[in-house]
Formats: sequence, structure tokens, C-alpha cells
Amino acid sequence: MLILAPLLVIALVICVYNFISIQVEIAQKNEELAKLTAQVAEVENENKMLSRYSDEQYKVEYIETIARDKLGYAKPEERIYYIVPAD
Repeated sequence: MLILAPLLVIALVICVYNFISIQVEIAQKNEELAKLTAQVAEVENENKMLSRYSDEQYKVEYIETIARDKLGYAKPEERIYYIVPAD
């Protein structure tokens, strides 16, 4: 009986140590999970933005804007007036 009691105490100490170390590891993993969840949300928002840019309607509007603003194109029924500043 005298030999058994110290062994039980040692086993109990080892179990408590393992329990505490596992709890610390769980807390660290929960923090890591929170950070990764935030990163996933950021990437999902970025993907939504990029998918909006890849939308066919946006492409057409973008090309039309470039053609009008930078190349001076107009639709057949439109007239473009340029205002020349007086010197």
C-alpha cells in the first residue's frame, strides 16, 4: 500500500499536467481558428469583388467607358461636343 500511494500521486500529477497542457493548446488553436476565419472572410470579400469585375455586363460597361472617355468613340445616334477654352 505504501508503494502504491506515491505511484498514484505521480500518475495524478502527470494527468493534471497533460490536462492543463491540452487546455492551453486548445486555447491557442481557438485563437488560430479565429484569425483564419477572419482571413477567410477577407478572401471571400475579395473574391466577390473580383467576380464582379469578371461579370460580362461589367466588361461591356468597362470597355464602353474606355472607348468613350479615352478613345473618343460614340454611339451612332450620339454627337460629341468638345468645349475649347478661349485664349
